Order: sequence, then structure tokens, then C-alpha cells
Amino acid sequence: MAEADLETKAAAGDTEAQCSLAFLYEIGIEREQDYRKAAQYWQMAAKAGRQLAVDKLKLLLEEGKIEASWLEPEITESPGARIAHESRPGMELGPKILMADDEEELRTIVSEVLHQAGYRVIQALNGEEAVQKVLANPDVRLIITDLKMPKLNGLQFVKTLRRMRLAESSRIVVMTAYSQPALIAEGKKLAIDSWLVKPVQPETLLETVKRLLERKNHVA
Repeated sequence: MAEADLETKAAAGDTEAQCSLAFLYEIGIEREQDYRKAAQYWQMAAKAGRQLAVDKLKLLLEEGKIEASWLEPEITESPGARIAHESRPGMELGPKILMADDEEELRTIVSEVLHQAGYRVIQALNGEEAVQKVLANPDVRLIITDLKMPKLNGLQFVKTLRRMRLAESSRIVVMTAYSQPALIAEGKKLAIDSWLVKPVQPETLLETVKRLLERKNHVA
């Protein structure tokens, strides 16, 4: 779809077009990266009831990529969104978790499950970006990583952390569709704390996260 057509549809209230434009501005595809414009289109879709847009605004606020002042009162004050209120400085915040996976939909779902349980979540779409996020967030308490990711896969990402002596006190969970014994054995050599095979039920994920954050030097 041509950009002009996309903008016309977005202005007419097409939430698919609004979300598409928001994503393109956020990532910087075919146009300059512009988080303010991304926020504009995400909140248009949020006001129309798209939960994905609400979730994206929450995550962008938590990651410091957008500001609450960019959002309209209808978004920041509505009971269904509660976006800015959940991210205001000075609030008591839960442990910070890094979610690394190249599947955007899965990242959004898992992040929302963790967010609703009181955790702060930052996202990375590949292993290389995940390393940068760890460097920028030394207070990360737990890392959830997929195995099959571009640039650096999950095991390469963890190996990089070990080599650079990063996140040494953080718990690490692999969440993947692969369950071969050889891979799991390699994960144990890297001191990976838990190996979850997709699809993972939200209850199982939350139980694992809670257990690992409460215990030290535990390998599941």
C-alpha cells in the first residue's frame, strides 16, 4: 500500500493503517525513525480500542522512547489504558525483565503478561540488540530469550554475556520451540537457569519467573 493511501486510511479511522504507520515510524522503515509520530498513530489506534496499540504505548513509555506529555488526556486518563499512570517516575516498580525474541506478537503477549504481574519489561528483537539493552540496563534481574534469532541467536547472546561478564547476577530463561537434549546440555554449561518449551502457558511463565527471582544459584 502506498504511503499516501496508508495515511488517508489512518486519518479515516482504519486501525490497521494506524498501527502499520506507527510501526513504520517506530522502526524507521521507508522513512526516518520518529517516535513522536509513532506515538501519534499508536494512540489513534488505542482510542479506537486496539489493545495492541495500548500495549505498545505502555512499552514505549517504559523504555523511555516516548514521553507521557505527547499523549492526549483521553489516552492517559481512560480506565482502559492507564498508560501514563503506570509509568510515572516515583512509583514503586517491580523487577526489570528483558524479553528477547524476533516475533513481535509473542514479545507483546509475554510483555503484557509480565507487566500485569507487576514486572517492568524491556524488549529486544535479536541477540545483538539484547546485549545493548543489557548494557543500558544494568539493573535487569531476569532475561527471557528465544534461541532462533537473527544477528546473535539465544545461545550466542548468553555466551556474549558470559564473555563480557554482563548480567552475572541475572536469572536467564530460554523460551523456545527447541528441546533437543544437546541444546539443553549446552544451556546448562552456560548456567541458564530454566528452559521452557513453547507454547508456554502464562501461569507456567509467571511461576518460573517468580521462583527464579526468589531463589539464588538455582538451575531448573
